[in-house]
Order: sequence, then C-alpha cells, then structure tokens
Amino acid sequence: MLKDFAGRKRMTVQVLALTAMILVMAAGPSPAQAQNPGSSGDAFLRSEYLVLGARTGLAFDQLGNDGLSDEFGGGAAAEEEEEKEKVEGPSHTGDKVKAGLLSAVLPGAGQFYNGQKSKAYIMVGIEAAIWTAYFVFDAQGDARMESSREWSAIYAGTSGDHQNSYWQNVGHYMDSDVYNESRLREARALREPPSGLVGGTDAWQWVNEDRKDGYSKLRADGNSAYDRRDFMILFAVVNRAVSVVDAVLNAGQDDGILEKEVLGMNVGLEMLPSFTDPGARWVVSRSF
Repeated sequence: MLKDFAGRKRMTVQVLALTAMILVMAAGPSPAQAQNPGSSGDAFLRSEYLVLGARTGLAFDQLGNDGLSDEFGGGAAAEEEEEKEKVEGPSHTGDKVKAGLLSAVLPGAGQFYNGQKSKAYIMVGIEAAIWTAYFVFDAQGDARMESSREWSAIYAGTSGDHQNSYWQNVGHYMDSDVYNESRLREARALREPPSGLVGGTDAWQWVNEDRKDGYSKLRADGNSAYDRRDFMILFAVVNRAVSVVDAVLNAGQDDGILEKEVLGMNVGLEMLPSFTDPGARWVVSRSF
C-alpha cells in the first residue's frame, strides 16, 4: 500500500508541475522569448522531457530540434561515429589509391610514397635487374642466331636473308635436294601442287653431319636465350603485382608495419628490408 501511495504521489507532483508550466506558457512569451520565438517551445519541451520523458520515452531527436538533441543525447550518433573511427582508424582510401597507381607505373614508387624508402629501393633494384636481364638475354639470342647463320654460310653455302622457317629447314636436312624431295612426296600424298621448293642461291649442302649438328646447337642456344628473355617478362609482372599489393596494404601504416586487431590484441607484421639480410617479424601488443 505504501508503494502504491508513493507512486500516486509522484504522479500528482508531475501533473502539478506540467499544469504550472502550461499556465506560464499561456500567460505569453517574455521579451527575450519574443525576440527568439523558438525559445518558448524549447523550454516547454525541455520541461516536458524532464517531467514525463523518463516515463514516456520521449526522444527530442525525433522532433527535429538539433539543440535539444545535442543536450539530451541526440549527438549519440556522432559520438558513435567518432568512437568507431578511433577503433578502426581512418580508411586512408586516397593514400591507398595513389600508392597503388604509383607502384603500377613503377614498382617501388608506391613504397617511396608511403615513406618506406628502403623497401622502395629494393623494389626498384629488382625491376632494374629484371629488365637488364631481359636485354642481356635478347642480345645473347641475337648473337647465337647470327653465329648460326655465319656457320651455315661457311659449311653449307647459304646466303641472303630468309625467314625463320628457312633456317629451321637448313638445320633439319643435309642439303636442299633432300628437302625438295620431302616437299614433293608431301604434295603427291595430298594430291596438291608442290610448294616451298628451294633452288638457285637459296640451295644449301652441308659438308658433313657434324657441321650440321654444330649449326643446330647454335640455334638451340639462341632459342634458349630467347626463352629466358621472355621469362623475364613474367618476373616483371610478378614484381609489379607484389609492389602494388604491398603499397596498398601499407598506405597510411607505420613504416614497414602492417597491423590488425585479433582477439583484442594488435598483431603487426614488420618488414625488415635489407639487401644483405632481409626479413620480417611479428609484433603482438595490447593496450590497457
């Protein structure tokens, strides 16, 4: 009974307070309120929230009043956004895009943009080594092929410039007559007119089998050099991809450190770039 009496007493006090406020508002605005028409409504809403808000769940941010929202908790969304940014950190989207594009143009440029100069020098050094090897292998291939043509001119009597298929046939047949016979047999089998026959200044004849084998070895060495040259392009693509991914992941991070929160702990991968002793280490920390 005492509990019910106390509840009725609080209700009576609230009703009396609300009635008094309504009478004050009905008496007319004060001079200050006349200059600021919204102040009377704000005062009434504040008073109503203080009296009835706890029981009715009135939320001023639903009424569209920014001043009341800030005073009575309407700024919770902004605070929540600030707290989220503190926990997750800034996105650094612009830095990531710039770093990725720079590394796509030149591996290591994105790392230099991120302030990771040691890693940038390593990436640029790898890129320079790749393209240096590319041109070295290309020059080796050209040199081997030129040597093979000079070899065939001495020991098979070839001359002039020809397509690659011609030089392949020179290495497969002892002389051009054997080659022509094979083309004629193929044409008879297919019931077609013969094509690709060799004669005149294009004819060749090897002095012996060993000289023909030497020619074939020179061409094989040249083709191997060209294969290594083409393989350098794959290395260049891989180096560029690694540089882009690394630059994007490390944009906005501390130099050489990639951090992630796992189970309430900060887990970081710290890169240790070095020409003589490169490496990496894990760093685990927790804030209290």
